[in-house]
Amino acid sequence: MIEDTVFKHLRTMLKREHALPVQSCRVSQPVQRPWGRTYRLVEWTTATDAPSHRCVVPAEFTDTEIAQLVATHVPGRVYADLAR
Repeated sequence: MIEDTVFKHLRTMLKREHALPVQSCRVSQPVQRPWGRTYRLVEWTTATDAPSHRCVVPAEFTDTEIAQLVATHVPGRVYADLAR
């Protein structure tokens, strides 16, 4: 399964580059839209952040490319609903 190979690549990359400590990573099956390219949804969690991070990638991305994308992610601003 692609999730297993992506996570395996992440473990080797993160040891080598000392990047974000990724705890889990999920990759969806390819989704075909009525227009445009087929895509996959990638979702991952880190030990330091509470919410999960999500990204849409083209379906033809390899497991190595997805792992590189997750490993090089720079967390941005988190918007919270303060109206609750």
